[in-house]
Amino acid sequence: MRPWQAILLAVIVAFFALATGWHPLYVVMYVLALMVVVSYCWTRLSIRGLRFSRGSPSGRVQVGEVLEERLVLENHHWFPKLWVQVADNSTLPGHHAGYVASLGGRRRVAWKSRTLCRRRGKYTLGPAIATTGDPLGLFRRNIPLWAERSLVVMPMVLPLSQFALFPGGIPGRGRGSQRSLQTTTNAASIREYVPGDSVNHIHWPSTARMGTLMVREYELDPTLDAWIFLDLNENVQAGQGDSSTEEYGVTIAATLAAYLLRQDISVGLVVNAGRREFVALDRGERQIDRILEVLAVVHAGGGPSLAEALALDGIHFARNTLAIVITPSWHDDWQPGLRHLQRRGVRTAVVAIDPSTFEVLPSSNRAVNTLIDLGVPTLLVKRGDPLLRVLEQGPIA
Repeated sequence: MRPWQAILLAVIVAFFALATGWHPLYVVMYVLALMVVVSYCWTRLSIRGLRFSRGSPSGRVQVGEVLEERLVLENHHWFPKLWVQVADNSTLPGHHAGYVASLGGRRRVAWKSRTLCRRRGKYTLGPAIATTGDPLGLFRRNIPLWAERSLVVMPMVLPLSQFALFPGGIPGRGRGSQRSLQTTTNAASIREYVPGDSVNHIHWPSTARMGTLMVREYELDPTLDAWIFLDLNENVQAGQGDSSTEEYGVTIAATLAAYLLRQDISVGLVVNAGRREFVALDRGERQIDRILEVLAVVHAGGGPSLAEALALDGIHFARNTLAIVITPSWHDDWQPGLRHLQRRGVRTAVVAIDPSTFEVLPSSNRAVNTLIDLGVPTLLVKRGDPLLRVLEQGPIA
């Protein structure tokens, strides 16, 4: 029964009680009026003193990890709560943290929620809302308990132990170093002191042995810049959900970025999607976080084709740079862009995802054969392939 229905019924009974003077009708009227008042006061007391807390990890998890939360509902008031329903309006797929409890005065109840994160993306935990009321169900009140908090589910990073796409190792490692005027970790040689040299560079054991001031010479740390180019143009994507070229490409890009960065290589990211995503070159764990955060939310879109995107973003690829293109495209109009990069001294490689194994679409075999003829190291990924094994094997001969 709704409150207005109870009040209307009490008014009708009161009218007939006054009209007829029949005593039982007065009793019913008083009971109805008392029921409405008591229910209202009960509901008001039921919402007092409720406190809610939830303990969950930081705002980032990875696909394949389990999100575990410990949730606590406390009644800090002396008045008991016969029933409290906690609704958690989280957007994380499969996350159910709601609960129904009965709380005595100054009592608490705790429960846990465990959710396997299966889909990358940006989600919210909460807002949590409590619903309570009187025993008769006349009145109900909703109380906000917890504001929403963002949660980023980052793509899976496979434990890649080696990346054998390039025979003989990753190009650029061990190439000639350059002299540096600044102190680095690489002391190359020593020479005689000349005016202007820093006193901090003096090598005292050699100075004592040679009888003249000797200073250290340093070399720049050997570096390699690598760009990962992920093609998410919607016109060449295939499959749905986890079994899609989009998800395969994101997982491959995340895995390669993490692997190269942990090899102390500067890595940048370009994503050709509905909106172009660009992460400038950098090193270290922070760069891994930046790239994974971008890959967590990107989706295929109607941006430029791969050929147009390579022409647009190829200007960022300097000489002796490594460019790895990840694409499901079966077209052959983007290979000239790779040839142009090769002429500029850019080392190129391709991870081709075969869309014909996801849907009824043309195969990537023709594009792969063209790449092999150009001397571009190429890997071919098919639906159902163990990605870790494919990435660790050598290029297609």
